[in-house]
Amino acid sequence: MSTKVKGIYKNGRIVLFETPPGIEESEVEVTFSTAPATADLAEREARRRELVQRLRDTGFNLGGAPYPTRDELHLRGR
Repeated sequence: MSTKVKGIYKNGRIVLFETPPGIEESEVEVTFSTAPATADLAEREARRRELVQRLRDTGFNLGGAPYPTRDELHLRGR
């Protein structure tokens, strides 16, 4: 059986984001992800916002507002 826990490798150390439940001592295998580092999150968020705006500009319906009012929801249930 295995348990998966996320963490980060920095300056030669591995820091886990959470404590694995029920494990006091165990062998581990470390797999390094090629996903962007945390510092790239702002750039990724900017690209995501740009993509969403382009979709809206082309008329792609992303759902969302306007939401029905509480009264409109109650009328639907009748």
